[in-house]
Amino acid sequence: MEGTIFVNEAIGKSIQNYLNYKSYPNHEEFNTFLVIVIRMLAIVYGELDIVNPYRTNNEKGFDENLKKFGFPEDKLLEWKQEMQLFYQNKENKELASELFLNIQKKLIDMFVLRKSHVLVTDEEIEQFKSLLYTKKDTNPIKMNLFNQYSPNSDTIMHYLNTKLFEIMHNYKLTEYKDVTLGAEAYQLAGFNAVEVMNMKEEDILNVNNKVYHFFRIKETDLNKRSRLEEAINYYKKYGNTITTGNGYVDLLLLLGIIATGVMIVLVIGLKFMR
Repeated sequence: MEGTIFVNEAIGKSIQNYLNYKSYPNHEEFNTFLVIVIRMLAIVYGELDIVNPYRTNNEKGFDENLKKFGFPEDKLLEWKQEMQLFYQNKENKELASELFLNIQKKLIDMFVLRKSHVLVTDEEIEQFKSLLYTKKDTNPIKMNLFNQYSPNSDTIMHYLNTKLFEIMHNYKLTEYKDVTLGAEAYQLAGFNAVEVMNMKEEDILNVNNKVYHFFRIKETDLNKRSRLEEAINYYKKYGNTITTGNGYVDLLLLLGIIATGVMIVLVIGLKFMR
């Protein structure tokens, strides 16, 4: 492969670095964005489908492997171009930030298409999620890039959750909008997720306010997205009877109710014993 370029410089170098550093998982180069993209492709398609075309300089075979679950050819061409543009424009924050999100969204589309064709284990889903760039990441190298290109953004995780929801419930949402809260939030608050996703943006924002109100989260709360996530997890465990939107406060309330119930039982028991 010396002296030749596979697909384009970004993809060829990223696969080479993947091979060079995969035995050193904590190495900085193995945790750069474009190499992590190759690691995600290896989860979706299997390492051999990515590495073998590179070793034989077979771009057509590489393309066919990436389309085997139904990923459209025009989207594949866009993805390859976006990889090269990111490689060439890392210092252009505005352009790189857009490419950073678009490349990950296409990887999610690839993964969800695979899930629609073959059995995907929970472990594989978690492995894939762990390589996405989110604000909960614990990898300092990845967090540095996340803070640079998508600070405090939930876009990628919401996009993944929406796409997984579609495939698990046989829904087809016509367009993902960045203002959406995710299908689960709408369902729990009593809205039809499919209808909401197809509304105009101003109508979605209006529904969002009602969802926050349902979970008793202030619209002015700067952390309302993360509060909503906590509230959803709480709701799924305990229902909405005493939800405040704050997990710690909810726990104290729950313990207080339990303690009160125990005291009432003890008082009644003591009366009968007399």
